[in-house]
Amino acid sequence: MIASQGWTPARIYNVYRIAIACVLLLLHYGSDKALLGTHFPALFETTLFVYLGLTLASATLDNNRHRRAFPAWAQPAALISDLGMLTLVVHSNGGLEGGLAVLLLVTVAAGNILLRGRQGFLIAALATLSAMFEQFYFSIHTQHSSPFVLTESSLLGIAFFMVSLIIQQIAHRLEQSEKVTRQQQVAIERLEALNQQIVQRMRTGVLVFDDGFQVLMSNQSANNLFDSPMLGKHLPDALASRFHRWQDNPLLPLPTLRVSEQSPVLSPRFAQLDTGHENLTLLFLENTAQIAQEAQQMNLASLGRLSATLAHEIRNPLSAINHASDLLLDGDPSQEDQHLLQIIRNHVTRVNGIIHDVLDLSRRPKGQAERFILPTLIQEVTEQWKIKNTTGRIALHCQPDMEVRFDRSQLIQVLDNLIGNALRHGGDFCEVSLHCGHHDRTGLPWLRVQDNGQGISFEARDYLFEPFYTTAKDGNGLGLYLCRELCHANQATLDLEESSKGASFVITFAHPHRQFQ
Repeated sequence: MIASQGWTPARIYNVYRIAIACVLLLLHYGSDKALLGTHFPALFETTLFVYLGLTLASATLDNNRHRRAFPAWAQPAALISDLGMLTLVVHSNGGLEGGLAVLLLVTVAAGNILLRGRQGFLIAALATLSAMFEQFYFSIHTQHSSPFVLTESSLLGIAFFMVSLIIQQIAHRLEQSEKVTRQQQVAIERLEALNQQIVQRMRTGVLVFDDGFQVLMSNQSANNLFDSPMLGKHLPDALASRFHRWQDNPLLPLPTLRVSEQSPVLSPRFAQLDTGHENLTLLFLENTAQIAQEAQQMNLASLGRLSATLAHEIRNPLSAINHASDLLLDGDPSQEDQHLLQIIRNHVTRVNGIIHDVLDLSRRPKGQAERFILPTLIQEVTEQWKIKNTTGRIALHCQPDMEVRFDRSQLIQVLDNLIGNALRHGGDFCEVSLHCGHHDRTGLPWLRVQDNGQGISFEARDYLFEPFYTTAKDGNGLGLYLCRELCHANQATLDLEESSKGASFVITFAHPHRQFQ
């Protein structure tokens, strides 16, 4: 039996012993004429008082604190003493004819539950001997029948042994069932812990909600998409409306959405979770930008293999064209020819730069992330830009001791690209502001690069980080894509923020204490 339960068989049997002693005493003293114990009243009273005292003492000591001190023979001795006491009760009430011999049957049943095996059958044998002794004793004293005719006691003895056999079989099966139940419980707990770890480590946001749109489970990826943890909260109305549309037609694709100001564009997917007790719904929130990025990675992998093959074949003609243009320039050409040759050289340089950038996509080395003070590095970058740029202005607003973990050279490359884009597209007298801080909920450091220019059109925002997409006549469309790739390589993110004026890019860094793998 499960020992951790409050009502164990031993405690139930103790309650029974106290109750039966009290009931017998009540029947003995409850009326003017005693109903029980009429043959030997003094023995009946003394036995019951002693029996009640022993049971009270046993029940008081039978708790978890004292139970460990009981020796192994304590339980068999208690049951044997019960048989002795009940035999005296039966004897003082007139033997088997008094009708109290049935009390021995309960003790036999309890003995086979608590002891089992040969000790249980010993209790049955002692009870049988007690019944035979009572019939033999009163047959001699009353002389109503032969003392050797023990039919009634024999039938009781058979009943005692049959009860012992049945109880032991039932108890054995219960033990096996409890053992299987415990094993299944351990397996279920292990599986639940495994599922919990898998769900929590998933990049996809996972929510479980009931019919009342109450969120019952939310993994870490889903919590990061919202402004606060969603466990116990109500599902947002935008997701609830999409759930109703999914119920009407599960095959209809659902529109994307943003669940918070900081979250990316998400694609919701629903699935029924039938537990057999309640109807729950699974909600998967997929980052559409991440899916698109994975598709781009596959395309760029193919492009990298192709570019590595063609780079040599393309660069050789470019080198020949560039060399020929140099020779023509050395021959004192006319002003018109010089202009045409300069156009040739500019385009050769541009094509060569595109080849160099494409090759960098396929063989970009792994960054060496390190912890450093962010404002110090930003100050170095801005000082270089102040030397090169004469019209724009760069302002830094950052905590002096803010730390990040990033590859220094790669972060310089990212900042150079973002500041250069801002100064190039921001117009005359453009102002670039760099702000940094920590997110209130996650504590992660961030850096914002913002300008006061014309901003980015809504049409261009969806394709801004795609490779080879550009709105500039002389651009190759790889700058922002490389910046985002460098951020991802350092477990950071680069996103375009909503801004009332100009363009605003935000880098969210990994925790500075986190070790990259």
